[in-house]
Amino acid sequence: MDSHITKIFEMSGPIARAMPDYETRQEQIEMAGAVDAAVCDSEKLVVEAGTGVGKSFSYLVPIARHVLENEKVAVISTNTISLQEQIIHKDIPFLEKALDMDFKAVLVKGRRNYLCLRRLHRSNFKQKDLFADEYEMRQFARIAAWSYKTADGSLYDMPQEPDPRVWDMVSANTESCLGKKCPYYKHCFFQRAREEIKGSRILVTNHHMFFSNLAIEDEQRNVLPEYDVLVFDEAHNIENVATEHMGSSVSNTGIRYLMELLFNPKKEKGFLLTIGDQDSMEWVELIRKGSEVFFKEVLGRLKERGLRPESDSFRIKGPYFVENRLSPLLSRLADSLIDAKEKATNKEDELEIGSFVKKINALNNSIDLILNQSLEGYVYWVECSKNKRINKVSINAAPIDIGNILKGLLFSSHKPIIFTSATLSVEDSSFRYFKGRIGLTDSKELKLGSPFDYRNQVRMYIARDMPLPNRITEYASAVAERVKRYIGLTNGNAFVLFTSYTLMNIVYEELEGYLSKMGFGVLKQGSGLGRSKMLSRFRKETGSVLFGVDSFWQGIDVRGRALSNVIITKLPFSVPDYPVTEARIEEIQKRGGDPFLEYNLPEAVLKFKQGFGRLVRSKKDTGIIAILDSRIINKAYGRKFLSSVPECEIIIEK
Repeated sequence: MDSHITKIFEMSGPIARAMPDYETRQEQIEMAGAVDAAVCDSEKLVVEAGTGVGKSFSYLVPIARHVLENEKVAVISTNTISLQEQIIHKDIPFLEKALDMDFKAVLVKGRRNYLCLRRLHRSNFKQKDLFADEYEMRQFARIAAWSYKTADGSLYDMPQEPDPRVWDMVSANTESCLGKKCPYYKHCFFQRAREEIKGSRILVTNHHMFFSNLAIEDEQRNVLPEYDVLVFDEAHNIENVATEHMGSSVSNTGIRYLMELLFNPKKEKGFLLTIGDQDSMEWVELIRKGSEVFFKEVLGRLKERGLRPESDSFRIKGPYFVENRLSPLLSRLADSLIDAKEKATNKEDELEIGSFVKKINALNNSIDLILNQSLEGYVYWVECSKNKRINKVSINAAPIDIGNILKGLLFSSHKPIIFTSATLSVEDSSFRYFKGRIGLTDSKELKLGSPFDYRNQVRMYIARDMPLPNRITEYASAVAERVKRYIGLTNGNAFVLFTSYTLMNIVYEELEGYLSKMGFGVLKQGSGLGRSKMLSRFRKETGSVLFGVDSFWQGIDVRGRALSNVIITKLPFSVPDYPVTEARIEEIQKRGGDPFLEYNLPEAVLKFKQGFGRLVRSKKDTGIIAILDSRIINKAYGRKFLSSVPECEIIIEK
């Protein structure tokens, strides 16, 4: 290990001098040394580091030193915005001051996050035709006023996020960008951000942005430049995020949204009015009606199989399971817009029309790809969900094995790549599952524990005599009774984690009256309050109880007494009939493997580790974990869950 790196983390080092309550952590020093070696030797490194190690400092220090000394560029990608912001606004500024270095770091955002001054100017003249009502006009006025004050012109800088329909008419996009020919080029927020990227050495972004960028073949449209070092923090999310961005999806709500941007007949507003294109308006109306018919037929197929249209999905196992009524109409609309573009009297209108043509062609290509099932090794399915009284129906395609794609796109180069998270190994400290899922073959590995004293900080309660989860009515009733008991032990301050909305809603209905009567503030995911607002209220209101599903199992950091209790209602096995899961299981069966041991169980163990990790976020945190699924002690595989988390006091209750 480089002695210079070690000295930075010692009690006599610069970090300790800048941080009054600093304590050396051997795990942090060891990880920093491993990252330094991997970067210098251009190796792939997988590091699992328990909560409290201080992973970001461990990779930032050696990477900053490397890129600054060698004039290289590093990309750091996270899954959550909260970690991304922590790195760029807290960790890097602290280290820069402590080490007396300029990391030359910048936060990289997608082009559509930026205001386009040319489009703002055009929309200002056309707003009476563009915007549907007084609300949208006020939204536009707010954006226009903000444009004079903003430093970077991005959504991050806005006090309140604007209405997406209004923002879509003024945001930067690739399709309508004039580049250096734009009269606003010198003042362009996006170009200014691009220039900042050019002079930077550390680029901080998120997985969605990274894999969206990776999926783009046109270099001119790429936001991220060539880099020399890559770090994936929260790396356990890579497979799912990459799968999403390498696939395609078309929904009834997405088509309706695009058509209403073009022309909304009820409100008599939209882009087409600004250019007076009557012919295209008629095609928009035909597409709107055609979309309704198309997705009704899709729903009809769903109902034929006895599935509920509110929250179900089904796999499409053959091409053209419904007639493609949309592509011919979309093609005619694109042709009509091309005619309008040729007749346009100014460059502004030409650009905007061209942008819509590209969006319509992309939509058309996606529909054809999904219905024709033109990509091998992909799974195709229909998904339905109900949100805010709107039935969303989508047709989808996604790669079954993202590892094969990433091997060629990402791992074929000799660039150093660091993968880190608190949850990457499944059993016996093995990274085999994680590496296999993302297609990583050759890498160095390091598993580090947590500096926290879990034996004294955490008590785990396991409910022994619970009904099996598939007996949902009986199980939900038993869960409700146990939740009452365990919430009482900590006087609230609890997360109650579920694996499905169905079970959560049943338990919530049983407990809502009781919890309110006992004086606990109750928050439930899916009740109209966003995740960040729910968390903010949870932190502020002492004794709150939060009912959450998938997104509350990970990426949440609540320190202190506010979160003293995490109740895991069910072991987090993924739904076996979800199309992507089903297709992955089939692939394992085809080669003679055991899907449960090779896929279902490792996935559940990793998610369980994430849920467990919500409780202790600092050396001062204490509390309880309650497991309400008896399979964790009644089934042989249960020990894999228990051995995956740090040792703590366990109390088994009847």
